Amino acid sequence: MPVVVAILTTTVLGIPIALAIDRNARGTTLLGLSYLYGSALIYFVELTLALVGVHWTLLNVNLAALLIAAAAGYVASRKPQSSALSPQSFNVVDIATLIVVTAYASFATIARVWEWDFFAIWGLKARTFFEAGTIDWRFVQSPWNDFAHPDYPLLPPLNFVYASLTGGVWSDRWLGFFNVAFGVAFLLIIRGVAAMETTPLIAAVITFAATRVGLSRFIGLAEAPLIAFAGAGLLFLRRAILYDDRAALRHGAILIGLAATAKDEGTALLATVIAAFTLVNWRAAWRLWPSLAVALPWMFIRAVHQYQSPFLRGTFLSRVMTRIVDPARFVELINRYLTDRWLWLAMLMAVIIVPSAIRRREKFVLIAVALQMLGYVVVYFGTPYDLEWHFATSLSRVTNHVATPLLYVVMLMLMRTYDFAHAEARPEQL
Repeated sequence: MPVVVAILTTTVLGIPIALAIDRNARGTTLLGLSYLYGSALIYFVELTLALVGVHWTLLNVNLAALLIAAAAGYVASRKPQSSALSPQSFNVVDIATLIVVTAYASFATIARVWEWDFFAIWGLKARTFFEAGTIDWRFVQSPWNDFAHPDYPLLPPLNFVYASLTGGVWSDRWLGFFNVAFGVAFLLIIRGVAAMETTPLIAAVITFAATRVGLSRFIGLAEAPLIAFAGAGLLFLRRAILYDDRAALRHGAILIGLAATAKDEGTALLATVIAAFTLVNWRAAWRLWPSLAVALPWMFIRAVHQYQSPFLRGTFLSRVMTRIVDPARFVELINRYLTDRWLWLAMLMAVIIVPSAIRRREKFVLIAVALQMLGYVVVYFGTPYDLEWHFATSLSRVTNHVATPLLYVVMLMLMRTYDFAHAEARPEQL
């Protein structure tokens, strides 16, 4: 199956990149990071070849990616590795997570990708580019194709293209496996990061809980990579702040930058994360420069071609001022279209009831999530579309972008508050 081969190849290509960034990465953390970095490698290789006028073939894409991976492997081999490496430990809760993932894989691949936005945006671009053998700039720039969002970054469709190059023909039958790959990569990272600061059992419980919001229900869209990049990036930056972990800081910065290559909301997240990190630790904020470096190529291309988000067209501010006088309407629509409303309410109540000292410890993630949600609210106030239609078609998607890191810190805060099984027990290094 070409899609599975493409995903496995992507993961292998990402291993030396993950090790070049963090020589001590291993276990579930290494495996999850390898796929995320491998998908980014495919994106940058195809984007670069398109910009220099070289048409894609399976040979030249793989050769370029292999050369970069080999260079990263050489860099990794020159770095020292810690000798204090502890073994991986699993338990019965991990089996429950595996069962959920298996069921999710069945759901994601039970039929051809069925989402409208796949046909109109992500899949349409991927098939057009595959058949052109490069990024078809005329297609992207044509006003007739404005519905395909020319402003959206291209990491998801270029990974779809790679699967088609692997198979030699366009087929969307099994592209749902990309949702599975990004979701599993994210869960593996959660499992590894959690085990670094708590017991294996609690780490497994947090990972199992994360399957509710970390596995995107929107198959074939950019939500899956955005959730993975954004969530993993926030968790690594949180670790960097709490434990002065330089490797985690590098991972977090790069992953947040990659979120901006997946979807416009990732670009917004980049800004909110920089703001939140600066509020919490302004002296180290300059170390987030890799996030800007990773996001810059598409930002530059977008500026040159003048791709503008439809939400910013026209009189955005006047639309905001018109709607802001009726906040009750927004509350009504949120209550109607927000999925997992009880989970969100529970997380909000948990943030309120935990001791202030524990809440302050997690202020980076709490601030970042609050700023991102505030940004979404502003966009809803200024949307050029019908307000109820916009809520109905997007609220359940955008609220999941940062739900997982919030759930992660809420569970840890509650466990520390009630000293559940000694939540600060001997950490594992994964």
